[in-house]
Amino acid sequence: VKVLHGTPEFMAPEVVAFEPVSFSTDMWSVGVICYILLSGESPFQGDTDMETLSNITAARWDFEEETFSEISQEAKDFISQLLQKDPRHRLPSAGALLHPWLQHPQPSCSKVLSKERIRQFLTRRKWQVWGSDEDVGMGVALERLN
Repeated sequence: VKVLHGTPEFMAPEVVAFEPVSFSTDMWSVGVICYILLSGESPFQGDTDMETLSNITAARWDFEEETFSEISQEAKDFISQLLQKDPRHRLPSAGALLHPWLQHPQPSCSKVLSKERIRQFLTRRKWQVWGSDEDVGMGVALERLN
């Protein structure tokens, strides 16, 4: 099955490349969601949807020291295993449920997400629309990325 729709920053590389999707495609999105929930930032979000798709295709992301300094290694490992560019190397759902981060919850950390960071994330998503002057249609974007 191939799909050609979705919210850009949650798309897996295989969706952007219009390649077959599988259960591991959803696991990529779980990784993106966990990254956002822990940091208030998106790992792939660019200034435009085209830039976001390019970041996803290149699988360019990291754990910024300032943002992830108090996040456990287990949480970072969980996300790292989900945000693998090659779907065959992603943590499957059964493995995710058995991951130490989910099996052995840590005490709450004292760090509170920056409300400003979350506000910026939500504002940027709200105003990014396909077909704006800065963006091109998804079909053209995908052609350029391939």
